[in-house]
Amino acid sequence: MSDELPRTRTRLPVRAEEGALPARRRNPVLSGVGVVVVILVVMLTLAYASRRGGTDQEAGGTQPAGSAQNSAGVPAVAGGRDAGTVAGVAVGHPRTREGAQSAAANYATAYGSSAMFKPASRQALIAAIADPATKAGLLARADAAFAAQTTLFGLDAQGNAPKGLVFVCRALPVGTKPVSYTADSATVEVWGAGLVGLAGAGSTKPVSEAWSTTTMRLSWADGDWKLVDFGQKEGPTPVSGLQTASGAAEIAQAVRDFEELRYAR
Repeated sequence: MSDELPRTRTRLPVRAEEGALPARRRNPVLSGVGVVVVILVVMLTLAYASRRGGTDQEAGGTQPAGSAQNSAGVPAVAGGRDAGTVAGVAVGHPRTREGAQSAAANYATAYGSSAMFKPASRQALIAAIADPATKAGLLARADAAFAAQTTLFGLDAQGNAPKGLVFVCRALPVGTKPVSYTADSATVEVWGAGLVGLAGAGSTKPVSEAWSTTTMRLSWADGDWKLVDFGQKEGPTPVSGLQTASGAAEIAQAVRDFEELRYAR
């Protein structure tokens, strides 16, 4: 395990329970002790949270109120967690340095997804993450960029792959680096890998990896961190070739089986 700090938490997709565990006989004495322990833990947690909140405010970081909502009606919560999703993108990040990093990682993941190749989902995604003042410009920029990419990978106008093939496009953040931060704006670099290509028999553009660093400029608007502008450069790129590449069918099945993730601190 790495000792690097701070760590970024990965939020798993929500799935329905696949089956209940078999019931166990409960010891009434142990159950009573367990209740007392839980109550003590809750009390200590609340006391610590109260002290930590005061420390954060004294340091100059303002937190959104628990009842605050963003423009999509999703509560903006503190504590390093997003409050839900809009257009498949995690929203409701706290107004902190860590919250800005979470937003940058989530927005980079969303922008690097296959949803950006479909006009309808692209428009909804940009609307969910963009600052209102720059939304029109970001959408026009995305339309031009992804129209060219759609042609490059042989997708139709709606972003669908040719019959028999599965289009893969995912961004995989490895870490974030805060470049600058105030309560109203932040610049965050997101380093990670991307997977893109067509999986399936006869594909002339097999799924490949690419490493890059994305710089995201964010502003605090409508109760959440919003994207103002971004840029991207190649690398840092690690040495590859330690493993044998999987077949096209295995890659295509993995894309169907494994859902994309959200990130938080």
